[in-house]
Amino acid sequence: MKIRFVAGFIFLLFCLTGVISGQDQAKTPNVKGEWSITLTFVAGEARHTAIFEQDGENLTGVYKGELTEGNLRGKVQGNTIDFTGYLHHEATGVSFHYTGTIEGDTIKGTIDMGEYWTADFVAKKGKKK
Repeated sequence: MKIRFVAGFIFLLFCLTGVISGQDQAKTPNVKGEWSITLTFVAGEARHTAIFEQDGENLTGVYKGELTEGNLRGKVQGNTIDFTGYLHHEATGVSFHYTGTIEGDTIKGTIDMGEYWTADFVAKKGKKK
C-alpha cells in the first residue's frame, strides 16, 4: 500500500512539473524578428522599426527611426513587453520607452519620450518571406 502511495505521489509530481513548465513557456511569447511600429502623436504619426533578438525574457536588437538607427534593450514577461530604443542624430539623442501588450503578431501600448512627451503605438510583426 505504501509503495502504491509513493508511486502515485511521484507520478503526480512529474505531471505537475510538466504542467508548470508548460505554463512558464507559454508566458514568454516569441517576439524575435522585425516589427513595423506606427507612433501616433497628438498631431501626426511616425513610422519606426524594431528588430528584436530574444534570449528568454531578455530583448536586444536594432531600433530604426526615420533618419537614423540605434540599439534597443528590454524584456518580455507574459504578454507584456517593455523596451527602450535609442536614437541619436548629430548632437541630439532621444529614448523611446515602450510599454505594451502582445496579442499575436500585434503589440499595442504607449511610448514615453521623456521631455518630448508620450504617444500611443501599434506594432505589427513582419511576415516571413
